[in-house]
Amino acid sequence: MLFKEVIGQESIKENLIQTVVNERISHAQMFQGKLGSGSFSLALAYAQFVFCSNKEENDSCGACPSCLKINTLTHPDLHFSFPVQILGNLKKSDDFISEFREMMISNPYSTEQDWYGKNENENKKGIIGVDESKELFRKLSLKSYEGGYKVAIIWLAENMNIASANKLLKLIEEPPEKTLLFLVVEDLEKILATIISRTQIIRLKSLSEVQISNQLANHHGVDEAKAIEISTYVNGDFAMALHEVSSQDNSQVFFDLFVSWMRLCFKKDVVGAVAFSANIQKLGKEKQKAFLLFVLNLFQKSLLGNFSGMENVKITPSHKEFIEKFMPYVHERNMEALHTDMSQAYYHIDRNANAKILFLDLSFILFKLIKK
Repeated sequence: MLFKEVIGQESIKENLIQTVVNERISHAQMFQGKLGSGSFSLALAYAQFVFCSNKEENDSCGACPSCLKINTLTHPDLHFSFPVQILGNLKKSDDFISEFREMMISNPYSTEQDWYGKNENENKKGIIGVDESKELFRKLSLKSYEGGYKVAIIWLAENMNIASANKLLKLIEEPPEKTLLFLVVEDLEKILATIISRTQIIRLKSLSEVQISNQLANHHGVDEAKAIEISTYVNGDFAMALHEVSSQDNSQVFFDLFVSWMRLCFKKDVVGAVAFSANIQKLGKEKQKAFLLFVLNLFQKSLLGNFSGMENVKITPSHKEFIEKFMPYVHERNMEALHTDMSQAYYHIDRNANAKILFLDLSFILFKLIKK
């Protein structure tokens, strides 16, 4: 992975390059941010730059033996740890490394749900157990195969259980010579405070709409207008943008759901709200999150239409007619509450709340808010 292949995060890239050039690499670093912001991609590009034997001024060469091995994720001194769904004696990352390599080579912005979906079990949470930490400790205690650094990338390190985290803490406190630990983390609150205090934290920013739309249009063959539309409601998350592209016309599906939801909320249709919540539960976690962002985006466009007119709102023609009728019900007196409630719902869905109960509760809130 070259730095130039990582979307955005330019200032972070520059700082990481300088740590290598100046030989001031911190042995334990935490890349914190949504996977869709490029945390894994950035850690991988950093590892490649460290290993590259023919570095250019601002990037790896991409052609030396080390770079070629990184491209296939098979460099002997680069190790991966990630959450696994324990199946009998299969309990370590090495037991699933082929599948992990395949996923990340195909899409380095893959999410935790992508990983579980690849193993055909999206509803079972994976962990990084103590056996994994022991194995990582063993690998890093050995001499480097190629005489340089040894690098371990721990993907979604917040999935470590307590025993595993304590084992990692010992490794951070007493690292073998020329060993680098890169922790890729989304939820910092789930990491032991003692680990946080001993690592250098690199905080990634959400990507801009322009960065996402350009990437979709220029590198994924998405129509420019569609790319711009998707970028407006994925909240700076490129992984979610890719999910939108791969799904069959999610935008229209979401819009149809939005229209039916708003109509039953306007009527205060309790029976309809129960049925709607049951249907939403069937979508799965990632689509539920994407739908909430889509709804919030339409609320924002409705408010903008109220203040500046629909001619200033970017929206597809097929959606415009309904939004023109709906936008009087989104205004300065209820927008703050709508934004807060949608954002909180997203937060709880992301943390595995019961979708049926959550959307039913949200429906009752909307009964009041959209007629306020």
